[in-house]
Amino acid sequence: MTLASESGNGRPEVYIGVDVGGTHTDVAVVAGKRMERGKALTTYDDFSRGVLEAIAVAAEQLEMTPEDLLGQTRVLINGTTVVTNSITQLRGSNVGVLVTAGFKDTFRIAGGPRKNEYDDHLQTNVPNLVARDAIAEVEERLNYAGEEVVPLNESQVEEQVRRLVDDVGVDAVAICFLSSHINPEHELRAEELAKKLFPELFVTASHRVFPVRGENRRWTTAVLNSFVQDRAETYLDTISRRLGEAGLGGGLAFFQGLGGGISRERAAQYPLALLGSGPAGGAIGANELGKRMGKSRVLLADMGGTSFDTGIINENEIHIEKNIELGPFATGVNLVDVVSIGAGGGSIAWVSERGAPQVGPRSAGSTPGPAAYGKGGEEPTVTDAMTVMGFIDPDNYLGGRVQLDVGLATRALEQKFASNFGWSLEEAAGAVHDLVVVNMATAVHEVSVEKGYDPREFVFLAYGGTLPLFASQIADRLGISTVVIPQNSSVFSALGLLASDFVVRRDQTVAWDLSRAEELDRVNETAEDLVQQVLADMRAEGFSDQDIEIARSADFRFQGQIYELTLPLPDRALTPEDGSTLGKRFAEFYEQTYGEGTAWKGVPEELLNYSVTAVGRQPRPPVHAAEREPVSLDEIRKGEREIYLPMNGGREQLPIYDDLRFTPGTVAEGPAIIDAVDTTVFVPPATSITRDEHMNYVITREG
Repeated sequence: MTLASESGNGRPEVYIGVDVGGTHTDVAVVAGKRMERGKALTTYDDFSRGVLEAIAVAAEQLEMTPEDLLGQTRVLINGTTVVTNSITQLRGSNVGVLVTAGFKDTFRIAGGPRKNEYDDHLQTNVPNLVARDAIAEVEERLNYAGEEVVPLNESQVEEQVRRLVDDVGVDAVAICFLSSHINPEHELRAEELAKKLFPELFVTASHRVFPVRGENRRWTTAVLNSFVQDRAETYLDTISRRLGEAGLGGGLAFFQGLGGGISRERAAQYPLALLGSGPAGGAIGANELGKRMGKSRVLLADMGGTSFDTGIINENEIHIEKNIELGPFATGVNLVDVVSIGAGGGSIAWVSERGAPQVGPRSAGSTPGPAAYGKGGEEPTVTDAMTVMGFIDPDNYLGGRVQLDVGLATRALEQKFASNFGWSLEEAAGAVHDLVVVNMATAVHEVSVEKGYDPREFVFLAYGGTLPLFASQIADRLGISTVVIPQNSSVFSALGLLASDFVVRRDQTVAWDLSRAEELDRVNETAEDLVQQVLADMRAEGFSDQDIEIARSADFRFQGQIYELTLPLPDRALTPEDGSTLGKRFAEFYEQTYGEGTAWKGVPEELLNYSVTAVGRQPRPPVHAAEREPVSLDEIRKGEREIYLPMNGGREQLPIYDDLRFTPGTVAEGPAIIDAVDTTVFVPPATSITRDEHMNYVITREG
């Protein structure tokens, strides 16, 4: 999608990033040298309403009408949780499956045991995404080489598709045939027959979404793509239509969990690509900000209303996690490597069956939301606890557009949590604070220390509407001395979307024994096919060849292994000499990953899957540095607020500073609070805070 560089009317071009989260919908707007943000509660009955409300908030800050703002927009990029929620809640389309005869139980077996448990009673089956009567066996068979053994029974395909639609009532179909990753002929013909009978039927052929060896992952990916299509299509259609009606004048793109944009048309064909788009947007933004700050190693963290996301960026390379596990489902989905846990402002405090206090993963969401929202929520949440302790100004939540009820928060915390342990109100609120900090610090430890990285060697970039309250406490537990809270922290993931490009990726199993040079022609032919496919995809998105960058990679393993490691490949056809070179690189990388001496000596190395990624460069909004103009603390002081400090076990009067007047170079000592329109920054005792030329807050721990 290439877009004009001039607005044509002398007015600044507008770039809009939209992140529809589980609790809040965030909007970041860049108009010329100005950046404004909008935040609204996510409206589950009609997501577009929350999007337009957040855009209206940003437009008001820019002294524009929403119609004028959208009319000047060059590009609007949208990330959404609708697909993630559909899978998490197991609410989606009624899916039917056409499967190779004799393999109906593949979905129930699902690859065997899936948990690291010795108790067989805990090895539960995966949930049934597809009803048993919606799985139709079809006579057809290709062997491992893609050669036809049993012809496709076309009349049986037609009969079963009619039964699935007319009798079972499915609204989407996944076609899952053996060896389709080698030869898709049978799946393509079955797809053609199904669409001929029911032109509006959503059909996913497994080879289209994951043409890689291993029917369990390939077929599960196809089923999930069909499962989420109904909710995704409703979302895509509503957002596109409502933004058009509201006057959107520029391009509209949707963000993938892979870390790049795609068009509405491509998102409709492969809605599963929208999975994890919010966290991926934050990672893209974190990497861009790291580059501007001259930091190549970034430890990122994002806490919003529903979840806490964290990940590592090493040498400005965002790691893509391949073939991820979506809960109990083994898939072929590739996502930006970010770990998510249920720790957000809406996370509920509760008591386990063993009588232990817990926080999350269940969330109150935006409806009914925390008890303090006054919308019917009765369970105590992190937001309720922080409001009771005085950290959050109840009159300034979302800029005062949502009034928090301290009385309701107090009642929920006392009746549903504190009373179980004989705690005072403040002790209970402090326990909620400590528990959620521990949960988040554990997640950061998982992505850093447990993967061989020392978090003290990274810049800790903390963002989201809620994390500025907790970032320093997390850093303290991990020994990190410096925390950076970016400007516009509360909508940082939405802003990160504006630093993204369009991305298309294709994978194909080639199973090349690196010692067999005679197979290179086959491998290179497959690679060239993949290159032409991604080029065609990007051209269809509106990019010219000179605007497209190609990157190649491959999954390597020692023969006999189940899991692979990914290495980059040269952007050219492979030669016989590459076999030994790649084998050596893989062995070195294997020992770097798993430890010295772990490589399988004497076992042939195999290039299993070949991958090609195409990137279409998108226009980015300009970035302007701010002048260093420190002011006195008296100029930015709003007053004082009595706050219960869990780390000290008592209440103190803390100075409250105004975010809008806190200029680069100004320094304040903790403990203190900085009030922004849509977030609150806590500066703990024994720390100091300043602002750099990028308007980031930098908190430094003494000693």
